[in-house]
Amino acid sequence: MPTMTQAGYTPPKAEMKKPPKADPPRKKKKHKKKKSLSGAAIASLVIFAIAVLIGAGTIFVYMQTQPYLHAFAPGTMLMGYPLAGATYEDAERLIDAIAQEHLSPWQAEIVCMNQTYTITAQDIGLEIDKEATLAPLWAAAREGGMLARYMEMLRMSREPAIAQIVLSYDLAPLDTILEIVRADVECESVDATVSYKPGSAQPFVFTDEETGYALDTSGVKADIEKDIQKMNPASVTLQPQAIEPKVYRAVLENSIALRGYVTAALQGDEASVRNAALAAGMLDGLCVEPGETLSFNEAVGARTQERGYLTALEPAYGTDVSGVGGGVCQVSTALYRTALLAGIGVKERSAAVRPVDYCPMGQEAAVSGQGLDLVLANQTDAKLFISSRVYEDGEDTFLEIMLIGEALDERYALESLVDETGMIEEPVYVRDREGKYATYTDERVPVSEALQGYSADVERVTLNSDGQEIGRETISQDVYEAVAPMIYVGVTERE
Repeated sequence: MPTMTQAGYTPPKAEMKKPPKADPPRKKKKHKKKKSLSGAAIASLVIFAIAVLIGAGTIFVYMQTQPYLHAFAPGTMLMGYPLAGATYEDAERLIDAIAQEHLSPWQAEIVCMNQTYTITAQDIGLEIDKEATLAPLWAAAREGGMLARYMEMLRMSREPAIAQIVLSYDLAPLDTILEIVRADVECESVDATVSYKPGSAQPFVFTDEETGYALDTSGVKADIEKDIQKMNPASVTLQPQAIEPKVYRAVLENSIALRGYVTAALQGDEASVRNAALAAGMLDGLCVEPGETLSFNEAVGARTQERGYLTALEPAYGTDVSGVGGGVCQVSTALYRTALLAGIGVKERSAAVRPVDYCPMGQEAAVSGQGLDLVLANQTDAKLFISSRVYEDGEDTFLEIMLIGEALDERYALESLVDETGMIEEPVYVRDREGKYATYTDERVPVSEALQGYSADVERVTLNSDGQEIGRETISQDVYEAVAPMIYVGVTERE
């Protein structure tokens, strides 16, 4: 481009073109080679680093576990007391303190019927089993290697190992105490009783009833053992079960009432009266329990000479025959009639062969040593007492029999309904081979007269308190066969 100056225009000079400089020859750059680690070196470094880490970890784990090689691991607890770092001896001393606080004052009280029975820790040998209690805690974080122990310690830091107290004791003394309690409390109930003493100013003697007790101790041992496991004092109150008696004195006193009464003049000779008195004495004071029976023959016993009975006449087939104990049927008859009037059951009774003169027809009860018996049954709920005596009034001797027991709601009377059944006029001839009545063949000795035949129905009439009839029942129906006159004929021819 042209330029303007003070001298004027100056044409531009032609520029000389310089020949292009040749590029100097390039020098080859020398590249420095980078040095790199070999695989072996790298492996060595890695191994070294790992070794350092393992070593550091091992040292760390060692530092964490080493203090507890001979002590309880962290996270172990006994009844709220941490045991971390404590020695086995320290834990034993802790157990001794726990035992002193909780076990030494322990006792159990059993209360029954205002009586207290005490059993102490010493009685049952109550103590803490140290080995069984500490063994699981001492074993905690001790299994496996150091790392395994450390990992277990970490787990226990989250979930502590808490030991249960293991107790040892012997409950045999408790069984002994319970046996003593039962022996002191348990007893059978005792029924009230009444006894009869004939001839006494107070013939009836009463005893009081007593309540019995039964004791159930089946759950006591288990309940006390639960408190032992909790190391808590135990207290058990036992309530015995009352066993009521079956018979009360008040009931017995109300059951002593005259149910039936019979008095009759004794018939026969002196021996008959004596025999009757002996039999009556054997009945006096006897008691028939509810539901039991009374056999006249068993109560009176055998009528023998060895027992004081005499030979006496007694009616048989229209005549009197002699036998040891004659006259006793008067006592069995009076007892039978009294039982009917007393409303007492009769299980066995036999009529006489012929009507007797000491009671209305059909109301007799024949007995003998050959099987005839009178058996009464006490079907009431109370005891039945027999009062029997023989007494004299002027020239006569009387027999009195009373049956005493549960009071009757009504009264009874006996009626004999008698019908004649005919007479046999034709005599019976008997050869008197013994010569008791007749000796010779031409002798005819009448021994007995013809006897009328009879049928007799005995009815028991029920009367109310006003003496009015309210019921009637047939007690017995007996037939007394007619007896032909008897004539004895001798068997010896006259010379």
